[in-house]
Amino acid sequence: MKELVAVDLEKVVQATSSEGKGRRILWQDSESIAFLSRGRKRRMDFHIDPSDEVTLQLRGVQRLHYKTPEGEEKVAVIHPGQILLCPGGVPHSPRVSEDAWFIVFERKRKAGEEDRFLWFCERCGEKVYEVAVPVGDYSQDPVSQVHQKFYGDEALRTCKRCSAVVPRPEG
Repeated sequence: MKELVAVDLEKVVQATSSEGKGRRILWQDSESIAFLSRGRKRRMDFHIDPSDEVTLQLRGVQRLHYKTPEGEEKVAVIHPGQILLCPGGVPHSPRVSEDAWFIVFERKRKAGEEDRFLWFCERCGEKVYEVAVPVGDYSQDPVSQVHQKFYGDEALRTCKRCSAVVPRPEG
């Protein structure tokens, strides 16, 4: 058995920030994953996790956009010190203030499970792009790989209905 050691969140936030990083894995074991994140600037995609996802907001404010089963977009606001459960299968998009830091707790993916990522046109609401990928080792930053592919290809970012292009995030 590994030694049980508590994580000092303030020290981890400070170290991650001083290194200029936006994410740090706190643990990734046989059944669970926990990571610290600043969020992504101007995040517009919706993520669909095959399992529940719990967010603990440490600093700043998160506006968690999510889609209902009927396709309506709603927003849950998470303030520092608040925690929120997003059930598996719910399309969600964490959009955060500049000073945001939060922790996400998830179940490690089972063999064959995939996470889905969807982008919608800001002009007409049409789905622009969807991809399903296995999310295994979080240290490989699979979400950034999905984002790099999407934002690196203007054809993927172009709406088939109205020809609007999903803009790249700034910074």
